[in-house]
Amino acid sequence: MDVPSISVTMIGAAGSGKTAYLHGMYNRLSSGLKGYYLYTTDPDRDLDLAEHWARLRRTGEMPKPTPDDVPVTYEFVFRRGMRDLMQVDFVDFRGDSLAAPRGSAPDVSRLAERLEATDTIILALASEHVAEWVRAGAPGSLERAGDLMEIPRCSIAISRVFSNRFRARQPPPGVVVLLTKVDLLAARTGMSAAEALQVVARNLGNLVPALAGEEAEGVTVALCPIQLGAFGEGDRTIVDATRISPKNLHLPIVFSLRHYLSEGIARNEHEMARLSAGLDSSRGELAALSQGLFGGIFRGDRKSSARQQIERLVADSRATSADLQRAQDRCAELDQELRGIAIYRDGRLLTD
Repeated sequence: MDVPSISVTMIGAAGSGKTAYLHGMYNRLSSGLKGYYLYTTDPDRDLDLAEHWARLRRTGEMPKPTPDDVPVTYEFVFRRGMRDLMQVDFVDFRGDSLAAPRGSAPDVSRLAERLEATDTIILALASEHVAEWVRAGAPGSLERAGDLMEIPRCSIAISRVFSNRFRARQPPPGVVVLLTKVDLLAARTGMSAAEALQVVARNLGNLVPALAGEEAEGVTVALCPIQLGAFGEGDRTIVDATRISPKNLHLPIVFSLRHYLSEGIARNEHEMARLSAGLDSSRGELAALSQGLFGGIFRGDRKSSARQQIERLVADSRATSADLQRAQDRCAELDQELRGIAIYRDGRLLTD
């Protein structure tokens, strides 16, 4: 099986923690975690990411947000042990890209085009705002005006992508709802973090209707709570470096690969059905040509052609079956890694 190339696009309101997540994710995985590794193909990018992380470790200075109008692109390779699993084209857009009119800045139009072709969309939501929604009873009627998470705007952009993909009969992207700064859920709700996360998981259709509930047919979503550390309330531009405690930073990339493989499994199963039908037809043709007293004398060329077609179809079936089995085995392995986070398919919560 070839190493796939996957595009990942991260969106979310300003201050949602996208850039901090990206730095934390890279530096956690570049050192290895449970046998998984991530590295960038650009040595200068690697140095830049390493320097930002070293500064955080030394002084507590958090990575600065993505610069205005300049989305940052990273070319990563994700691997397990010594084996490359996928290449990742990852782009981090500034928080206001979806809020600006098209044509007002280069990154605004680029984001719209990028979303149309992406394999995984990461929607970052800051847990301090999610916590306020939980405290309010997890309602399903968020006011668009004043929504600091920009959920309606992000939902419209994501829904447009799905609508266009379905219309073109193309595989839809996977979606990760990334709950950043998850240590604040407990601090702001008065619940334990686990209890607050259960409220979010069971009511995600109220928080982001486009991704869960009756409206989400054809959508696969992972709800992934992450944190860089238990920094508590207050200013997060400078944090207590001794409280760095990364959690779940690798799971969005794991989910991206899992979703890509699951779409490939569906394609391979469809191809297996097509090849099987082709084999049945070719074998039937060969049997018909072989019938009768003179079948083997006057139909030699047609019979030879039918046999060659059968041989090609058998070879293609074996190759497709091998790809299918490898993808299924890899998915089973990745599913073990994703245990414990909420996964939704067609709007239904599969795991809790």
